[in-house]
Amino acid sequence: MKKIILFIAVVCLTSPLSSQNIVEVTLQETLSTDQLSGLFLGFPVNFGIEAYKVLYETMDTDGTIDTASGLMVLPVKEVADQQFPFLAYQHGTASSRDGVPSNINAFERRLAYYFAGQGYYTTAADYLGLGESRRVIHPYIHAASEASAGIDLVKAAKTFTEQNNLPNSGQLFLTGYSQGGHASMAMHQILDETPIPGLETTAGSHMSGIYNVSGELAKGSIAAVEYQFPSYIVWILVGYQTVYGNLYNDLSEVFQAPYIEDIQGFIDGTISRGRLNDLLKETLVINHDASIPRFMFTESFIMDLENSGSDSPVQIAMRDNDLFNWVPKSPMRMMYCTADDQVPFTNATFTDSVMNAAGAENVLAVDVNTTADHGGCVIPATFASIIFFDEFVQRPLILSTQNIDPKLQFSLSPNPANDYIYLNFNNLQTKSTALEIRLINMNGQTIKAISTNNLENYRLPLNDISSGLYLMQVQTEKGFWTEKIMIK
Repeated sequence: MKKIILFIAVVCLTSPLSSQNIVEVTLQETLSTDQLSGLFLGFPVNFGIEAYKVLYETMDTDGTIDTASGLMVLPVKEVADQQFPFLAYQHGTASSRDGVPSNINAFERRLAYYFAGQGYYTTAADYLGLGESRRVIHPYIHAASEASAGIDLVKAAKTFTEQNNLPNSGQLFLTGYSQGGHASMAMHQILDETPIPGLETTAGSHMSGIYNVSGELAKGSIAAVEYQFPSYIVWILVGYQTVYGNLYNDLSEVFQAPYIEDIQGFIDGTISRGRLNDLLKETLVINHDASIPRFMFTESFIMDLENSGSDSPVQIAMRDNDLFNWVPKSPMRMMYCTADDQVPFTNATFTDSVMNAAGAENVLAVDVNTTADHGGCVIPATFASIIFFDEFVQRPLILSTQNIDPKLQFSLSPNPANDYIYLNFNNLQTKSTALEIRLINMNGQTIKAISTNNLENYRLPLNDISSGLYLMQVQTEKGFWTEKIMIK
């Protein structure tokens, strides 16, 4: 497969493909299942992967064509006719232009590796203004451009796999973390109405995202509380200025004098987003003894943000990027953690309430870990998303014939459970097989393990288990079977 793929990449340089123009495809690395499992601290994956950097054409916010970059990760097939669904992962806030999935040294690309290792053709767009895009300023938390960059990369990947005789299942799953949660929901909204030809928009799981830009984000930006990421709101405002063009005529209309020089350096591209954040915090602490972003802004701008019902340019721009006011047609989850220190969990719960009140049939906000902060929420949210997608994917979550044992298939009741749960085995010939029962949390940790050979409606006590989403796994020397369980 590798030689064919590299040949197609060269052809694309001189002969644009009809469905989505690909500029260049470069193989970056190949990893086996053992290498991937080691990368993910021993948590099992089912397929090796091949990772590619993709340059492709997409439209900029001014209507011109830009060459954007992104990551495409393909699972290595075990049999010739094996089909995989597509999954679009949208990345979180980048500290620099190069801190994006297509950069082989970027840490967050590992999430794309994980999804591909589970058996998905996975894409991860760098977005406009990041990676290889010619744009100087990335339009941060701008729904339309996040969505278009992600959708066009999926189209490019679909074209690429079809040119290389790699069949797909016709399904597309959408997910992303932090900024990527906003970006993947923006994709979801568009693709529910206008799907990619040949791909069903199957389900979306958006993780720790900002969906209430004009409410939660606007209020939080000017709240008189300490916050360690003042560069986020600066990036949003200067990015919106490049899109809408009317938020301000001069930086001094929005920002106080001590902060303007560093913000201008960020706009010019001489200061990275991560460095800007450090400089803003330092200046805030010097002038106000704490990193309270409200002090960066002029009084007139603060009044503008406080007046949420106004039709000022900044209010219009923020409302234009809200994502709570639509009704998903395909199933959707919003994974969050209550203790998130960067993105208030109320973004998810508020959006849940609005969508369900408007008639959504399968939308739910899910607290995957009540104590995890923003960084700690990544793993449980990712595992919960995989489990959610498994309800709809048209292939087993795990296909490896070395591990799965269909004879061990069991059902759980009640589910959700409180004090106990019964394991009911459906296909086991004998009820005296020696096996191990494991209860695994969404961080991949085994929190209960019991050896038994009495399987007749086995009753497992849960009175010492915290509430949340878990995996129940039954294993013998020949293989294992896994089901998910919700404990109240």
